[in-house]
Amino acid sequence: MPTKPEKINLENILEALLFTYGDGLDISKLAAAVKKSTAETEIALKNLKNNLAERGVKLINKGPEWQMVTAGNAAMYIEKLVKSELRDELSPASVEVLSIVAYKNGATRTEIETIRGVNSIYAIRNLALRGLVEKSAGEPKSPRYQISLATLRKLGLEKIEHLPRFSELQNELGQVESLLKN
Repeated sequence: MPTKPEKINLENILEALLFTYGDGLDISKLAAAVKKSTAETEIALKNLKNNLAERGVKLINKGPEWQMVTAGNAAMYIEKLVKSELRDELSPASVEVLSIVAYKNGATRTEIETIRGVNSIYAIRNLALRGLVEKSAGEPKSPRYQISLATLRKLGLEKIEHLPRFSELQNELGQVESLLKN
């Protein structure tokens, strides 16, 4: 266990970053985010990995990439929860995310979370598991999500432009985005 409070703080920050990001992160990106050297960051990550060894989440790494994942012994419980979620109606968060993706005509996770102001990975994954959104071509680290053909079919639409007020909202979104860039 680290002796300096700074190391404990660094571990907490790294844990929060990895948890929030969801995907693997390169150690150099983590080091830059916490304004520490790669060596200091690696020590803190190894300490964190040891501290999580007997917990429900684990820290794994492959070369310089680190990712927080669920422990293997929790898999059957997660599977039960996910299956029950797929049978239930969409949560308000999932409806929000689906609306954002639809009316922006595609959005990255960062764009979705900026609009909502909260972590949205669970809602995105839930929608993807249901086949309502899908990743489009683009950067693998920052995929763009689009509504799927299945979503259009379930909504009874031939194309996304047939959503209510789609054109009007596209114009408004364009105006807001241009104002934010200036």
